[in-house]
Amino acid sequence: MARTDSRHGLAAGLVKAAKMHVTHQLRQRVRRMHRLRSLGLPPAALQRLQRIALGIPRRRYGLLMDADNSSLSSSSSSSSSDSSDSEDSLQSIPRQSLVRRHRCMGSSSLRILHWVQTQIDILYAKRYTVPRVPLIRPEESQLHTCLKKWKHFDKASFRGDLRVWPTTFDRLLEKIEGHPIFTNNSNNGQTPVEIQLAVALYQFGHDGNGVSLQAVAWWSGLGKGTIPRCTRRVITAILGSGMLAKYVRMPTPSEKESAKVWVEKTFGGCPEGREGWCMVDGTLIPLAFRPNWYGPSYFDRKKNYSMNLQVVNLPNLQIIDIGYGHTGSTHDATAWMGTRMYQQLDTLLGPGEFVWGDSAYPISRWLTAPFKSPESNDPDNTKFNNHVSYVRVRSEHCIGFLKGRLQSLKSLRLGIESEADHRYVVQWIIACVTVHNFALLHEAKLRAKRPGNPLYTAAEDDPFIPPSIRSRQQYLGVDADTSAFELGEKFTGYSGTS
Repeated sequence: MARTDSRHGLAAGLVKAAKMHVTHQLRQRVRRMHRLRSLGLPPAALQRLQRIALGIPRRRYGLLMDADNSSLSSSSSSSSSDSSDSEDSLQSIPRQSLVRRHRCMGSSSLRILHWVQTQIDILYAKRYTVPRVPLIRPEESQLHTCLKKWKHFDKASFRGDLRVWPTTFDRLLEKIEGHPIFTNNSNNGQTPVEIQLAVALYQFGHDGNGVSLQAVAWWSGLGKGTIPRCTRRVITAILGSGMLAKYVRMPTPSEKESAKVWVEKTFGGCPEGREGWCMVDGTLIPLAFRPNWYGPSYFDRKKNYSMNLQVVNLPNLQIIDIGYGHTGSTHDATAWMGTRMYQQLDTLLGPGEFVWGDSAYPISRWLTAPFKSPESNDPDNTKFNNHVSYVRVRSEHCIGFLKGRLQSLKSLRLGIESEADHRYVVQWIIACVTVHNFALLHEAKLRAKRPGNPLYTAAEDDPFIPPSIRSRQQYLGVDADTSAFELGEKFTGYSGTS
């Protein structure tokens, strides 16, 4: 569909208006003729009225079209016999042809169409319909500074803009640059893949009016029409290259064992608790605009329009499974059924293993959640709930890390007008989770290779995690090796024994 402010849109609007006017006039004439016919008007009178309505003179045009009568070009002093001869010649012209020719020359409707065609010709005779105002662009965009300078000399500033370290950025670029979406058959090549990836990461990592099209255009030095295309291509490449299945995956045996050791220590040394090596929680991805496609279904319990995202993670904040595609009104217990973990419990969980969850999830043999009221009022159950919270809080940390790195998930500036828009929002969320997990795993490798580098800190100390979570242990005055169970024992007065 053409834009209404483009030349093609203006021309289409003129033609549409002219056709509507002509159709209306024609219908009016038909109604009048039917009315006169119903009154018993003779056919000859009807024909004369029809010619008058069409703007056809009775004699003049018919005489002019009689090419055989050369006396019409003579002076006006002709005899009465000439007049009778001209009338005879008029009678010799076929009535149907005469009406057709008169109609072509005298129809008011056709005059309107000719006028519209003239206006369209004038419109296309000019290259621009409005005066051009040149855009004032910065001589050097911040994107250029980020890729050419900060990448090599100020890695922290690079990560602040693109949310990943330069080495992670290069590795991610290698993963997607071979995708067919970045090739075309045009003589004009696309924007370099490096720039397209940087634009997408910048949009993933920021929220609010800081990622409006105009703001991103100023930051990148690209046109406002180029920004969405770059982001769509990068999302297509990330999801089309198999990165979701490769990096949002189940843990290896060594990773699972490390998770069990952490859980056992945090749960007060209880060996039964170590079998819960992962935890699940739901989070809402707020939408900046009310969806026009089934809008009420996106309205959540917090009185916002949002999407529901289920996250299953390990204690080291690595995401191993997600449930996506559900609207904000969906309950966590329902959205949890869409995860791979729920659908393949028998194969993904071993004997005795289970998942930690909050009170929104139903308790079962493979999911442990805190006691609800009134059972939670029992002292022993209260103690158990506290111990569960020490373990399950890692879900909150994981989601905080995800939204801290890719802050577009705090307020997604995407409109939902159709099913295709809903699908694109879901793809955006999945791409963010994939990039986050890829960066987390890659930075873990960098941390193992360069243990003395202060840039590659542990996930718990990452600056993207909210300070209230990251520095909580310092506030409490304990060292990093103190378990969450010991913290609860110190500040709640509960000991490990009854």
